[in-house]
Amino acid sequence: MDELFHIEKVLGFCEKVCYFFTVNLLFVISNFPILLFLLFIGAGQIRECLPLFLLCLIPMAPALSAVMYTMNRLIHGTEGKAVKDYKKGYCSDFLQKVGLGAGQMLVIIMCWTNIEFFTLQVRIFPFTIIFMILFAAAVLVTPNLYMLASRYEMKNIQIAKTAVTLLIAKPVSALGNIVALGVVLAAFEISAGTTVLFMGSVYGFLVMFMNQSVLRKLESK
Repeated sequence: MDELFHIEKVLGFCEKVCYFFTVNLLFVISNFPILLFLLFIGAGQIRECLPLFLLCLIPMAPALSAVMYTMNRLIHGTEGKAVKDYKKGYCSDFLQKVGLGAGQMLVIIMCWTNIEFFTLQVRIFPFTIIFMILFAAAVLVTPNLYMLASRYEMKNIQIAKTAVTLLIAKPVSALGNIVALGVVLAAFEISAGTTVLFMGSVYGFLVMFMNQSVLRKLESK
């Protein structure tokens, strides 16, 4: 009986690893445009080709929502088959999530354009600072946006307002999301070959795990 118990624990662990791997593989496949950009244009050309880069990032909106949906099910122990869970999280309100991603990319490109304009063309330092803050907020709000999109049925404007509110009202959670990304990037630097197999799903798991208390408070209201 002890051996059987240990075998069940090992099998359960292997199932979780396979779940992480499958979700991450689907996430990578869903972001094929950005992979093509990095392969044929290169990360060094992001600034020069920023509009194209941001356009390639739009498919990440439903993909990241799907990852967070699956990881939330995993945390609560309600996960099923990885492909089925991912497909449900990806296809649910697909066009709305694409619109949310496109809106975020539009805000980012507008902020960056204004930063360069007030830095290089018409040098007005206060405006540069304002748009740098807005640019940082537009980037840092990313996990909140797709965490909410994966969890609740809300209009995009409501998702954006709630995400920004959480960013301001819950700085510890925002810091935790940054740390989660930092952990994944650090692991990538240490062992890129292994990390690339799990980095998307691990990041989604960390974000959803650290924000469980926030989600419970939102649901209680």
